[in-house]
Amino acid sequence: MRSILLLLFVGSLLISCKSQQKSETLSGNEDIETITEDELLTGKVLGKRKKKVEYVAVKLVVDENTCMKAYTDEDGLFDFLVNPSKMKADSYFEFVYKGYAKKQVPYSEIAKNGTVRLSTKGEVVTTTDYRLFYESVRSCKDEL
Repeated sequence: MRSILLLLFVGSLLISCKSQQKSETLSGNEDIETITEDELLTGKVLGKRKKKVEYVAVKLVVDENTCMKAYTDEDGLFDFLVNPSKMKADSYFEFVYKGYAKKQVPYSEIAKNGTVRLSTKGEVVTTTDYRLFYESVRSCKDEL
């Protein structure tokens, strides 16, 4: 009788260990899936004479109801954590900085190249326009 109870105890312990190991494996795979779905999209904003431009307000418009925001750092770099499958054919980036013309660039172009060159030709953004845009992108998400 003791040997049967011991056998049942050891058997249940083994089954418990196997099921716990299996659930840990599944959790590990889910993390990998999440990482492979989202991609870090990076870019650089240049201005006059290919000089990097800092503090450019960058808005990624996914669709009419969804947007993301970022700002360039002191090296003119910006990044977004995006899921490419959520992007639409008409998704685009908007770049706004005072002293330069507002620029819209298709998502696909940034995904391929990553470098944007701002121009002083056209309707140049004023300090007030920049502040208004800067405030408007605050309602956008930092990531999807």
